[in-house]
Amino acid sequence: MKRIAKPLALLAVTLLCLGLTVLLVGWSDIQELRRAKNWQVTEFPDPKGELAGVTVSVDQARAMIVPGKTDRAVVYLRLGLSGEAMADWGWCNVSLTDPKGREWFPLFNEVGNTAIELLGDGGNSGQSCDSSLRSPPEDGGPSFSDQAFLVPVDMLDKLRVELSGVNTRPKAVSLPFKPVLRLPPG
Repeated sequence: MKRIAKPLALLAVTLLCLGLTVLLVGWSDIQELRRAKNWQVTEFPDPKGELAGVTVSVDQARAMIVPGKTDRAVVYLRLGLSGEAMADWGWCNVSLTDPKGREWFPLFNEVGNTAIELLGDGGNSGQSCDSSLRSPPEDGGPSFSDQAFLVPVDMLDKLRVELSGVNTRPKAVSLPFKPVLRLPPG
């Protein structure tokens, strides 16, 4: 019996040490994962909400069905952010979500820029969420940012915009919006 007990005790101690090592080495990765995702989302009933001293609002929401791809739509959002704590909101995370938990992220390419030009009202800030926070208006008004997304057409009336900052995560704000449908040019 002693022959079996000693190797089992050594195996148990080895497994315990291995578990502690993995926990200690992986702790920073676990913390980073926790901060990188929106785990505590506060849903507001209106297209305006507040999180960590910053008021977030949907200023404009427009959509256009993509010509030749009638199952896809481009959504343009103009978001306003205002408040004393805006500097803490660097590295914004903006996405669109549906009731099933799926996410769509902004288009950061020429297609996104073209969508912003087509669907915006000419007073576009031309700034992403991050850059708008780095240069807030001097008059104390809201800082505006423009985003374009490519989403399925059947989701247009079910989408919410979810927004968080690097220092607010894992908390985030979720706002409903109803985009105004625009016809494609031409």
